[in-house]
Amino acid sequence: MKRGEKNLVLLLSDMKGFTARTSQQTREENARMLALHDALLLPVLRGYRGRKLKGLGDALLAAFLSPTDAVLCAMAMQDRLAAWNERAAPGERIEVRIALSQGEVRRSRGDVHGEAMQLAHLAEARAEAGEVLLTDAVYLSMSKSEAPTEIVGEMPLRGGGRMRLRRVTRGDDPAVPFGGRALSRLRRLPDPVRAVRLRAAAESVLEFARKRAAWAAAGLLLVAAAAGERVTRSYADVDALARAEALLEAREPLAALTELDRLADTPRAHEPEVQVVRGKAEHALGQLGPAFADFAAAAKQDLQVIDAGAMAALADLIESETFPPVWRPALERLLGEEIGRPAAPAVRRLLSSARARTRDDALRVLEMMGDATDADRLAVARSHLLDPRVSCAARRSAVRRLGLVESTEADSLLSRVASEGQACGSAEARDSLRRRQTARVAEAR
Repeated sequence: MKRGEKNLVLLLSDMKGFTARTSQQTREENARMLALHDALLLPVLRGYRGRKLKGLGDALLAAFLSPTDAVLCAMAMQDRLAAWNERAAPGERIEVRIALSQGEVRRSRGDVHGEAMQLAHLAEARAEAGEVLLTDAVYLSMSKSEAPTEIVGEMPLRGGGRMRLRRVTRGDDPAVPFGGRALSRLRRLPDPVRAVRLRAAAESVLEFARKRAAWAAAGLLLVAAAAGERVTRSYADVDALARAEALLEAREPLAALTELDRLADTPRAHEPEVQVVRGKAEHALGQLGPAFADFAAAAKQDLQVIDAGAMAALADLIESETFPPVWRPALERLLGEEIGRPAAPAVRRLLSSARARTRDDALRVLEMMGDATDADRLAVARSHLLDPRVSCAARRSAVRRLGLVESTEADSLLSRVASEGQACGSAEARDSLRRRQTARVAEAR
């Protein structure tokens, strides 16, 4: 692979009848249609860890690291549009065709180059509205059990040869043509109509603010130029991040993500400050996997950007019942080993959780960062032993923790468990009390 190239899965979509519709609508109606398109599809894209590379009118180009995520995202996008179209007025319906390709690509001056990009264009030209087409390269790399496909033809390759083109098969229900499984994995998605209204309101306010700030901004740029300074960050880029932060403070996470999408074609999209704000917004929308991925990427670049809000969101993932179990070890390492003690207050609050697993995981993170105390261990053990719903393994874990704590309350709890005959953890409690007594006798000598 040449320097600067990456192996990515590309998703390319465009809207059916876009040119004809724009010629018959007012400028305001066209703007609303595109805003609705983004409000419907971009949350799905983010939910499957896709990155918007470029948007031009009705066209959307995104990249994925996982072929399976890309295919599932395309299916979820089509199901979301189908559900919307079922209840929308004729003038508000949106239909897109989607094509997926995979290969080495390079980005230059905001554009994407490479054979994978060419194949995506060729595949998209053959797609019909509502379809998901993919090249054989995507099919060979994806999890076949996630999406049944059928061969629909071949495409020529540059330099000779041909590549098969596949189509994800659809069901009979027009409201969920791809079965709804991929869409349901994203939990609750934001209301697109509300998102469009918020965006319109924000644009109105920002337009007024821009008019008032234009001369001031121009004056600052002239001063910087006169001083011989190079302006390294555009006014629009800074403004987009500031607007996203303000919208997040106003509890409008979807609008915040829409603002950050303005940075998608710039290097700033991957700066840690931007990733943290994006992670907070995704967390607020319940998109927990993408939120964790953004926080982890930001921490890898600069731990200092992980502020109290980000730590609270990461700690919340410990308690979440829907956060993917496969990512929990990485979450615990991030909080316990990389961020460390600054995150202790956010994690310690979880020791009083009603869920035994949350208490265990939180204490383990505190142990990893070297901030766990006997009071913490005692609190978790007490909660476990007084909770009639905990498992036998959790009771035994509580007894082992009590064995490490020297206090009268620990002795009392161990004695209580030891007196329960053959109950779970009783034998371990009796052993712990015996070892304590032996050690105390030895010390007295």
